[in-house]
Amino acid sequence: MFFRLDALAVPIVQSPMAGGASTPELVAAVNSAGGLGFLAAGYRSAQGMREQLVRTRELTSRPFGVNLFVPGVPDPSAVDAVGAYREQLRGEADRFGLTLPVPDAGADDDGWEEKIEVLLREPAPVVSFTFGLPAPGIVEALQRAGSHLVATVTTLAEAVAAEAVGVDSLCVQGP
Repeated sequence: MFFRLDALAVPIVQSPMAGGASTPELVAAVNSAGGLGFLAAGYRSAQGMREQLVRTRELTSRPFGVNLFVPGVPDPSAVDAVGAYREQLRGEADRFGLTLPVPDAGADDDGWEEKIEVLLREPAPVVSFTFGLPAPGIVEALQRAGSHLVATVTTLAEAVAAEAVGVDSLCVQGP
């Protein structure tokens, strides 16, 4: 499916807000107003994402997007920094009888492969990526399935890398 942002009646793209705020109902409301609604797949299981895709298709016939978190390589220094911050909070936690979580050095891929499989079987008109880039093979497969792909970038180097993997559009954030 070829998608053009300039074809929107209202030049608004609703931000995909992970954690529950981006519902199928919100996507449909934005679409009804002439914009482009977006589901957030971050922090959601592949099955939960699929259920939201199905519900969104029941509520709107207009194009919509799905945003995915791209898994990265765990950074040991980040785990150390979280551990140090955890220790700074220990006194407050003890005061309120709370148990602080232990930092995990393992990678959480947020169900990446399962979500890609869902989107290959049941393509969304627009798929965006945050926190990194998919492999070129995934880009090609999603495009063959009919999705317009958007990469979120924060630097010129990230923009060049996104162009190199073949995404269709960029979402530029930062200075």
